[in-house]
Amino acid sequence: MKILENKYKISSGNFQLLMNNDLGFEILDTSSKQWITLKGINDYPITADKERIDRFTLEKVETLNGRSKLGLYKKYVFKSISKTTNFQMKKYLYITVFSDFKDAFLIKVKYHLIKGKVEIENVVRNEIKIDNNKILWAFQGASYPERPDWILPITQNYKRENYMGMNSNDYGGGIPIVDVWSKNGGVAVGILDKKPHPISLPLSNEKDGVYFKILENRRATLTDNEEYEGYTVVLIPHRGDFFDPLELYSKILTESGFKVRKNKYPKDAYLPQWCAWGYGRDFSYDGEYMEEILKTIDKVKELGFGWVIIDDGWQDKYGDWGISKLAFKNEESDLIKMVKKIHEKNLKAGIWFIPFAASKDSKFLKAHKELQVLDRNLNPVEIDFWNSYYLCPSMAGTQKVTTELVRRLISNYDFDGLKVDGQHINATPPCFNILHNHENEFESYEDSPKLINKIHDLSHSLKKSAVIEICPCGTCPSIYNMPSCDLPVASDPKSSFQVRHRGKVFKALMGRNVPYFGDYVELTESGEDFVSTIGVGGVPGSMFTLKDKGHYPLTKQKEKHIKKWIDIYNKLRLSEGRYLNLYDMVFDFPETHVVRKGRRLYYSIFADNFSGKFELRGLSKSKEYEIFNCENDYKISTLKKGEKFVNLNFENHIFICAIPKKVADHVA
Repeated sequence: MKILENKYKISSGNFQLLMNNDLGFEILDTSSKQWITLKGINDYPITADKERIDRFTLEKVETLNGRSKLGLYKKYVFKSISKTTNFQMKKYLYITVFSDFKDAFLIKVKYHLIKGKVEIENVVRNEIKIDNNKILWAFQGASYPERPDWILPITQNYKRENYMGMNSNDYGGGIPIVDVWSKNGGVAVGILDKKPHPISLPLSNEKDGVYFKILENRRATLTDNEEYEGYTVVLIPHRGDFFDPLELYSKILTESGFKVRKNKYPKDAYLPQWCAWGYGRDFSYDGEYMEEILKTIDKVKELGFGWVIIDDGWQDKYGDWGISKLAFKNEESDLIKMVKKIHEKNLKAGIWFIPFAASKDSKFLKAHKELQVLDRNLNPVEIDFWNSYYLCPSMAGTQKVTTELVRRLISNYDFDGLKVDGQHINATPPCFNILHNHENEFESYEDSPKLINKIHDLSHSLKKSAVIEICPCGTCPSIYNMPSCDLPVASDPKSSFQVRHRGKVFKALMGRNVPYFGDYVELTESGEDFVSTIGVGGVPGSMFTLKDKGHYPLTKQKEKHIKKWIDIYNKLRLSEGRYLNLYDMVFDFPETHVVRKGRRLYYSIFADNFSGKFELRGLSKSKEYEIFNCENDYKISTLKKGEKFVNLNFENHIFICAIPKKVADHVA
């Protein structure tokens, strides 16, 4: 690739941003002296007439040093003036690097109209073109009804808008960052903000390359001496897969005051979970739901689970949240009795609900239609999957009914945690209800995570040890709900690969020791893949049912299998360990995940078939190691100091650990 002339060099960690007078850029990996084969086109507005305002003359470059809440920084200020004759506009591009956040470039832009009038339709941020003459994969954080993989290969003619607003009635929001990488490295681009914005991060594979960028999706009309200031964008070049840029992104957000990551999570969040969802919500055995659960909890305890979760079906109507007589004959008194029985078994009790939603025929909705989210045509907006209507999270009435329910569940019924469910909890559609006096129609969208946060904080104020699980059914979660989450979940995975890559995403964003719940094992292709959860440092779960009831009957063979893996989990507790990003999940074969617990390294390795030498990364050169099979409890080999290859032969997976020889008297 041709190197830019008139280069301005900006260094951060292992990478250097080189910019020319037109503010285009390339990226150099300074440690390997290799160019990341991309072309960067910096920010430009698009007018209402679809004209690109991208012709500026660079007038001055300044360098400033200082300190902010993110630490010591160096800021580069590029001052340009437009070349157009229709108006005069100045462009200020700010690129900041921080000593504590190596490899990250924080970018802001400001347009100052000196004279004239400009109608801005949109602003493009950090447009990047990557050569497509190699295999490329991408992480994309948007939410769609199809519930696609969060990481996937960029195939021929691939295209996705990655809109962070609503992509259907039920699906919207997500994680506003896109990462594209190859075997040799990649680059991520996202926005840094404490509240959600309906931006887009379109990615497309064209004939001449893969293009991706950020669209701010904001209109503005500027006249004399008025300004447009863009969002803060982060550009993160990297080696390996998506893990490092997502982790760095979340660390910057956390340090800026938006606590995506926590140093410590509730200890009860690490307990394996059994859920009554296997019994369903349409009870053909009227009045026996409670009895079935009470019969099942003895087996739940025996198999080593720590939680009993009461799922959808305990209630009469969404919004009313009365107790269903089909589930509990004596309603509230029976529910309280059941929680007490669960606690007597020394198990934790959790309960499911969906926030800011009300069934169309609920009493609450009939009495409080003024709380509904209305669309542009002033019609109530449906939550399709739940056959319900949205309640506007901005409204005090919606907040009141939600917090009253939380108080009832935690204080009155004595539940230990809440499963906050529904794909709609990522984001709320724009609200045009004139009774709400919104500052703008996206206020409802911006206030969704605020209501989720109220649920979290109130729960913990009522019961300090409470666990809040947030499950945006099947779709990529909103990063703006993560500060309110104690237990992220794989959310109805369609495959074991989804369980694993979603786990790696959460470990990057929420902390390497986050108690990631891999969801119920019955949802994997085989219905019995525990290792995809446990091996990435996740918390396992099941929704088995007793033989004659429900969808997942507990056969003798299944019981033996569950007992084996829950025992392994409870013995190792790898979820409390530290995930290590030592392998590219895509380009290193076989796919490998590593968790460090104490002095031991645990490797979960996946392939249809593998036979040969395998490199165990992360071993100390000064130590000898005993290599054990953790699943079947036998020694594989001994590695001398400096050795790192082991002979493996397996189908589907192998789960092994490396133990320094002095402590290798048995598998942990």
